[in-house]
Amino acid sequence: MIWLPLFGLCYAAATLYWARLGARVNAGDRAFFTAGEGFSPWISALMIAGASLSGWVALAGTEEIGRHGFGLAAMLQAGIALALPGVVFFKRVWLLGRRLRVSSLAELIRVYWQSEFLTAFAAIVAVLFAVAFAGLQMHALSRLMVLLGGGVVSQEIASVLLGLLLMGSVVIGGLRATGYLGAIQAVLAAAALVVLAVFSLIDAGGFGALNAGLAKMAADPATANRFIVAGVVQFIAGVGKQAAAGHGATALANLSFAMALMGLQASPMIIKAVLSTSSARGFAAGQTWLMAGAFGALAAFCMAVIGAHALVDPALDLTGLMSALSPWFSAWLFISLLAGVQLMSGLALLAAGETLVRNIYKPVFHASLSQRDTVTLTRVVIGLLLLASVLMQALTPVALSLLASLALPLSFQLWTPLLGMTWLRWMTRAGAATGVGFGMAGVLLTEPAGNIVLSFFGLDLPWGRNPWTIHSAVWGMVANIIVAMLVSAFTQRRGLGEAGEEARRFLLLQFGGNPRVRALRSTAWSVTLAWLFLALGPGLIFGNHAFTDINGQWTLGMPSLWAWSVMLWVAGVGVVWFLSYKMEMASPPTIEAQAYTPRPQLIQPRVEAELARRRAVIIAIAIGCSLAVIAALSFGDV
Repeated sequence: MIWLPLFGLCYAAATLYWARLGARVNAGDRAFFTAGEGFSPWISALMIAGASLSGWVALAGTEEIGRHGFGLAAMLQAGIALALPGVVFFKRVWLLGRRLRVSSLAELIRVYWQSEFLTAFAAIVAVLFAVAFAGLQMHALSRLMVLLGGGVVSQEIASVLLGLLLMGSVVIGGLRATGYLGAIQAVLAAAALVVLAVFSLIDAGGFGALNAGLAKMAADPATANRFIVAGVVQFIAGVGKQAAAGHGATALANLSFAMALMGLQASPMIIKAVLSTSSARGFAAGQTWLMAGAFGALAAFCMAVIGAHALVDPALDLTGLMSALSPWFSAWLFISLLAGVQLMSGLALLAAGETLVRNIYKPVFHASLSQRDTVTLTRVVIGLLLLASVLMQALTPVALSLLASLALPLSFQLWTPLLGMTWLRWMTRAGAATGVGFGMAGVLLTEPAGNIVLSFFGLDLPWGRNPWTIHSAVWGMVANIIVAMLVSAFTQRRGLGEAGEEARRFLLLQFGGNPRVRALRSTAWSVTLAWLFLALGPGLIFGNHAFTDINGQWTLGMPSLWAWSVMLWVAGVGVVWFLSYKMEMASPPTIEAQAYTPRPQLIQPRVEAELARRRAVIIAIAIGCSLAVIAALSFGDV
């Protein structure tokens, strides 16, 4: 407890110094929220990669492998799975942001789709990431801090200290401080993962000794299933209703988990970083070499090595490994892991605060709110969100976990409106909104949070979590895309607003069709689908024994499924490169995106309407709280 407070104070001083620098440069609300849309491409790429991978790979990824083995092999392809959505969306979303002069996902949705439901849904997803998803990782870090400190500081105090440190940097410096400090935080988090992997190998006696321990476990019938994918699918009722045979890590479980992970790139916090980038020239390199290449290697190698070491010796998991190192060195590693988690948490809090204030409260309830008051109110909201997260960590950790499990699958449902804006010109506003509504229902009905709410009212579903070993994100997306297609087919005559139509014309002009790209389109489809089939889909079962000889020995000296995943990771980097550069999906745009100026419109008096909306919201909240109390008392008596 000497080195950890010392390094913590140095880290706190550095973050507050960067926050102060950011605050001095900021001028007006747009600078606080978007850093003047001036992030250089490499800053943006580091920020996106660090926020997407560094925290959960170190905490959740190593724990998953250490407890359950390599069955969920899709985790090793996290870099590729997160790079592919960036290739598909980032360039086009950035162009739309510049054309329509918007700086957040909720604002882009409101301007393009003119749908208050989709805007509110984006706000819900932003809050889930800020309070629950980030809060769960901060909770794990506070628990690690308690263990490293020998219990001198309680977990509640640790959560408060980490929350105060995060609040100080975000509230003072805004996005500018979060972004520039985030580039450093991403490098620190990546370095910590590399160092932990090296020490895992040293402690295990080398790569050969580590795999010898894994081979011993694979030869034991009681633990052999930790190195295989459990078939293509298991038609079970789901977790909590019917147990899977062996384990539930089937090929479809891997594919659906990867698709849920792809929802992270459609989240408000990642789109926020994209829209705050000064140029689209770095998206191809950022997704190919940084996300898929460098950070993909962290998942395929470093995360796997740390988790494999814990699998052989459960006492040497992430906490045990750090406890065995020198106190000053383990303190530095903890600060580096903290940096990665705080990068994601800070970005999520800013995105949620801006969405609630600038995109919900101000346009609906208080249009005359000044820029200065907008920034002040956003700082207050960020503080309240962080307070809610810290209180849930201390008082209701189970509820925090349930809400955190909704963040990725609900964010994945935003793929439908994003695809409608960037690729699918036939999708209508009614189709996008209705599809997201059904997708949200599909997620809630296959997640514990939805089942708990229904059981509270006496409704018991015949399935549990992830029926048929398919993640809730895919169940929601199946309903989402089917309904969106059907409703769009029947509402083709209902056009978009002026801004939406202008955006579609602009993208059609920008991507009207390059003959060379059109000639490679069938190749791109074939290569991408083949990779998805082999790396994430049913083809994963080939990896169970692809590198196993006739005697059942691993021919490459490492688990066959691990070797298969590493081989497909290398191929995945090639796929991302091909799509980014050869198919020009993330390459620099050929024309400049000039801001679109809409036609002038009459401004209607809004003060009375805004006051009426405020009164209606207050009454609705009061009625809702009263009904909740009455329902709780009534069902509690039963």
